[in-house]
Amino acid sequence: MLSESRRLLPGRIVLGTFAAGAALSLSACGQLPLLPPALSGDSADESPSPEPAEEESPEVEEPTDDPAGTEELPDEVDPDDTDVFTLRVGDCLDEMDSNPDETVSEVPKVDCEEPHDFEVYEATDLDGDSTFPGEEEVAELADEMCVDAFEGFVGMEWEESTLEYTTLFPTAEGWEDHNDREALCLVFDPAGQTEGTLDNARF
Repeated sequence: MLSESRRLLPGRIVLGTFAAGAALSLSACGQLPLLPPALSGDSADESPSPEPAEEESPEVEEPTDDPAGTEELPDEVDPDDTDVFTLRVGDCLDEMDSNPDETVSEVPKVDCEEPHDFEVYEATDLDGDSTFPGEEEVAELADEMCVDAFEGFVGMEWEESTLEYTTLFPTAEGWEDHNDREALCLVFDPAGQTEGTLDNARF
């Protein structure tokens, strides 16, 4: 179970149930302008007084379109979500959602002083040529890297600690098409969320 959680992360591949890979298919959702309402408003105002009504109707209707646009933005892109490729050591985040292909492209980054699920404690490029060595091998390389870096961050060896870790590593597409070699190690407490950094936590 624990070994699985260390294998795959969403967007990139996460060890376990997540997969962290190069998710280049991300596209911002386009905003749909509400033109029909404005046009209908203009036609209705034209009957009493064509010229003044036309000028006032766009002004009154424009503010109604603005709020609609502002409401769509937060729904489409969570301000706390961050591109998985911008994560660096010291960043904290909450539980991640995976894409349909079980990769992770966006992560809910949060202030480390607030309750959070994970903290990035290591980020290193894996060795290898241009050919993706396979998910299992990359997972093993990332796993070894995270175990080796665990004591230097937490202050005690992983085998002796109550803390666990998971790993985000490149997908085949990211590795071969975008030269992505970086693997990330995320430490977490199986008992629940933590507040503040786990650097030198020693437990």
